[in-house]
Amino acid sequence: MTTDESVRTRGTVFDRDGTLVADYRLGNRSGRPAALDLRLHRLPAEAAAPAILTALPGWVVSAHADTGAVLIASGGRLVRHLHRYARELDPLADGHAWADPRIEVRPVTSVPPWALYDSWIAAYPPGHPDGTSHPHPEDLDVLYHGRVLGPLLDASVVALDRGRVVAAVLVNDAEQLGPWISEVFRDPDPAYAGLGARLLRHMLGLAARAGLPSIGLAVTEGNPARTVYERLGFRHDESLMHVVLPGGER
Repeated sequence: MTTDESVRTRGTVFDRDGTLVADYRLGNRSGRPAALDLRLHRLPAEAAAPAILTALPGWVVSAHADTGAVLIASGGRLVRHLHRYARELDPLADGHAWADPRIEVRPVTSVPPWALYDSWIAAYPPGHPDGTSHPHPEDLDVLYHGRVLGPLLDASVVALDRGRVVAAVLVNDAEQLGPWISEVFRDPDPAYAGLGARLLRHMLGLAARAGLPSIGLAVTEGNPARTVYERLGFRHDESLMHVVLPGGER
């Protein structure tokens, strides 16, 4: 699932002596203020944690997994443990045309966002590493309309079976991240097994021919889709944790 992060400006954390401890991008996650991509300055996480906890009570902090683990040990609550992946694109190598006559593939913007809801919600049942018990269509709408990560790129595709959406790949032009796969989902019906990987491969070809040099994505710890991404040539970049810090009004 994708969050409602929006980048505004940068923030800093200092300790009681006025020493710079960390900096971050100021944003918002699920209605909470968020310190995104928090980076430590010189101090190890154990030494930096007290200043971070004091400066950002009740905030969501997005940081490297080792820093996140220290914040959890200090009373924080894990929201998501994710892994960022990246893949270089080559228009000569990534040239996979669609070859499934049963399934129609076209640009995702050729259908309204509500046409995606049923398969998207079904793809994230309760207990899924990337899902919630009650997915909200608004979470998909903000990606479709480019209000979170940036506008959709033309490589975004949707797969239809007799006019019904059964899978989709959304690629956004993210200001901080570059071309970014914000959603990959398919109808969980066994009839569509493997469709997500085939649609991803097709999307990579479209993106490469459009001149995109690379593309990235994030996958939650425990999601078996990691093996699919690695098989398609994505390489692990870094591991992050989103942690809600104790304190604040909530």
